[in-house]
Amino acid sequence: MAQAVVKKQVIEQYGPYGSQLPENYRFQLAEGEKFCQVTVRHGYIVDAIGFKVAKPDGSTYSVSFGGNGGQESKIDFVDGEYLIGVSGTYGNYQDQKDQCLIATLKIHTNLNPNGYGPYGQGKDVTNVQKFNSPMLIDGPMVGVFGRHNNYLESLGVLIRKEFPN
Repeated sequence: MAQAVVKKQVIEQYGPYGSQLPENYRFQLAEGEKFCQVTVRHGYIVDAIGFKVAKPDGSTYSVSFGGNGGQESKIDFVDGEYLIGVSGTYGNYQDQKDQCLIATLKIHTNLNPNGYGPYGQGKDVTNVQKFNSPMLIDGPMVGVFGRHNNYLESLGVLIRKEFPN
């Protein structure tokens, strides 16, 4: 008779990248849920990031962080595709009194490790810094956190790692 292998799960947090002001959003998938689509709103900079989530019963719901400006780009995941990380740039956006915001963003998956994007042009941004969350092929991204308002100010990722007991 086969025995179930019990695995210990740990959620590791990376970031936030961008503004270091206190976070005002945090989202984590519930047990059995998975991301099935990522939406990025962007123009000169990244306005927002959103996710469509598939529940175990087949229904879906959406969450979004940021504003409604810019154009919308959607990434629909194929079966077996999951998020492994994010990368991009952040800096001081001149049109927002030099507020620190996410300027460009790439979305990385296990099937596209080089990333979708970049989204956002990084225009009118000074003091530009690059960021790159660890690309953890051994565990999916299960959540995000950071700061948002009319724009995406910061973005961090939550990665689930599993270890045998």
